[in-house]
Amino acid sequence: MARTCPQTRGRAIHRPRVAERGLSLVEVMVAMAVGLIIVLIATTIYVEGLRNFGFRTGQSENLGNSRYALGTLDSEFTKAGYRRDPTQPMDEAFPADAAALANGCQFAVGQAMYAVDASTLCIRYQPRDNNEKDCAGSAAGIAGLKAYEAPPAPALGAGMFAEKFFLDRGKLVCQAGSQSTDKQEVADGVRGVHFEFGVGKGSDSFAERRVEEYKTGSLASDDVIRSLRYAILLASTAEKLTGGMDSSACASWESVGGTAANCDTSKGQLYQLASGSLTLRNLMP
Repeated sequence: MARTCPQTRGRAIHRPRVAERGLSLVEVMVAMAVGLIIVLIATTIYVEGLRNFGFRTGQSENLGNSRYALGTLDSEFTKAGYRRDPTQPMDEAFPADAAALANGCQFAVGQAMYAVDASTLCIRYQPRDNNEKDCAGSAAGIAGLKAYEAPPAPALGAGMFAEKFFLDRGKLVCQAGSQSTDKQEVADGVRGVHFEFGVGKGSDSFAERRVEEYKTGSLASDDVIRSLRYAILLASTAEKLTGGMDSSACASWESVGGTAANCDTSKGQLYQLASGSLTLRNLMP
């Protein structure tokens, strides 16, 4: 028969337990506060990094558009008045248009460039060779001519190109003389273009050619454009990038003669002003 120890008879055996301790309310609150501070710092860094990235992207966009726009305008405007035969008189190389071209330009006799208004220019020139195309990709139509041989009857598609440069819904575009609706984009993000024209008198090929004064807007009938100064106002595609910071671009735009309505800072877009100058080598000595 089993025997029980007298010391344990009728009593529960108590074994020692390891001490257990939970978190107090103060510790929980401190941990939550530290966690919230870390989340706040991380969120601030992320938001500031995102804003800085957007700001830099907007700057890069404006810079790229301005470089391309200025380069294209320089390249295109230097063609104004080009003649395959430099000894050919301007009156013969550039006859008067009896009616307006499809793009709205209408040139007087001997005229290679004129201003429709302070932000719109029409130019015309003879193609260098038969491989050259206008901004719409139209052919020169001089396959049968030799080098430096003038076209017998200069006209669109027969040894003559005409192009119109203007703003269209935030883009600087070129419209060829043969096009009534199609426009070729020169640069995007352009809010305004302002031209200042260096003019002289007389269109005779053998007359003295010089810049006598600079004008904006409408020109006199006997004013011949010899050089250009131009300013381009660009705006980023993205909005809310300035973070409340003021920009001097709009003030500079107005100082060069631009329209104040082109600069709307309420949307937080980044603005940039680009400017250039050009002497029309084909219309100068």
